[in-house]
Amino acid sequence: MIRVVIVGAGARGNRVFADLIARYDTGFEVVGVVEPVEAKRRAFQQRCRVPDTRAHASIEAFLDTPRYADIVFICTLDPTHYELCRAVSQGGYDVLLEKPIATNLPDCLALLDVEAQCRNRILVAHVLRYAPFFQTVKAIIGSGRFGAVRDIQLAEHIGHWHYAHSYVRGSWNRVDRCAPIILTKCSHDLDLLPWLVGERVTAVASTGGLTSFRRENAPPGSAERCVDCGLAATCIYDATRFYVNDRAGWPHDVIAPPPDSIEARRDAVATGPYGRCVWRCDNDVCDHQTVTLEFASGLHATLGMHANTADNSRRITVLFDEAEVTGELYRHQLSVSKFTGMPDVEDIEVVPLPDLRDRHGGGDLGLLLALRDSLNGGGDREILTSLRSSVLSHVLAFLAEDSRGANAVKIPLSESFVPDPLLDGARIGGGAD
Repeated sequence: MIRVVIVGAGARGNRVFADLIARYDTGFEVVGVVEPVEAKRRAFQQRCRVPDTRAHASIEAFLDTPRYADIVFICTLDPTHYELCRAVSQGGYDVLLEKPIATNLPDCLALLDVEAQCRNRILVAHVLRYAPFFQTVKAIIGSGRFGAVRDIQLAEHIGHWHYAHSYVRGSWNRVDRCAPIILTKCSHDLDLLPWLVGERVTAVASTGGLTSFRRENAPPGSAERCVDCGLAATCIYDATRFYVNDRAGWPHDVIAPPPDSIEARRDAVATGPYGRCVWRCDNDVCDHQTVTLEFASGLHATLGMHANTADNSRRITVLFDEAEVTGELYRHQLSVSKFTGMPDVEDIEVVPLPDLRDRHGGGDLGLLLALRDSLNGGGDREILTSLRSSVLSHVLAFLAEDSRGANAVKIPLSESFVPDPLLDGARIGGGAD
């Protein structure tokens, strides 16, 4: 068994990775936890049977303990990623790091030097590369069956309820406290596009802004908090209706420390950030943004990030010389519409996919299995998301935000600055080999 310490007993650490390790034969065993919030730490201990000696309130306490694990999963809030990853790497551990790598570009690049100096492995949880949906799209592109790729459109539909929870009321609602949403939400997508195309990105341009969830759009008569609002009965964003109910799991039960209860949720709505009117918060991240990537061959790929959507999913369209591929990740639907040359003749092939009902289409489990095989000395699964291959997505995100702030100016990327997405050993900027 590969022994894992999970840093951060929240949604990703506890409810994704620890849960997958408990339910599937992944080859991993959770042997420790680092979590400063005592209630979360105790709940994690009980669930994963972690003894007190291996339940730590700080990373320093963990690193002061004699080594008892093989790898550390860092699943904490985004602004902590760089410092925690550096400390754990200096402690001699391999790391699986949740995205984003860091919340500013210098720290992202600095971790390349940390990895080289510590001689450990830092892997990034860009799990969508491991999802059967996107692996199938990649295989279709690579097969050449339908000729050259002429255009790719990837859409990240955040979902109105998800955006309100995470990016208006929640921890990712301000650039100065976290990072631009094009990084915190869409680093997955900016990682996928160069990987799918398999070419060097030569330029980036972006537009977008915050137009919907603004104070001037608040309905007349609305209040600062939902519990004081006379419009709550008809408001689709009423926090009491959304959180104070018997729904288990994210996002309903994460607004208050465990143990979860109706009383705790009601108090959180009455006094905490999740009870604020969505039009009267201090949020400033975009609710829509478009990024265009230009590749060495002249191909363009477009990412569209949209908050005002019915549900949280990703949709893709790939246009070839002889066919159009369309699909939606969450519904596990993928089809090929072959060109027939006739307006009234269709030739549509439905592509079979495994029925993996989670938001990442099986990518979380796929990452664990690939990581297991790699740590055990090889196997058939390749670790696609090393730090060196994953950092490109972060470079693109920060440059996209620069472009958006400069009225969509196209920003070129020099060949010496951007790694080939297929070459793990490529370099970005300085740092030791």
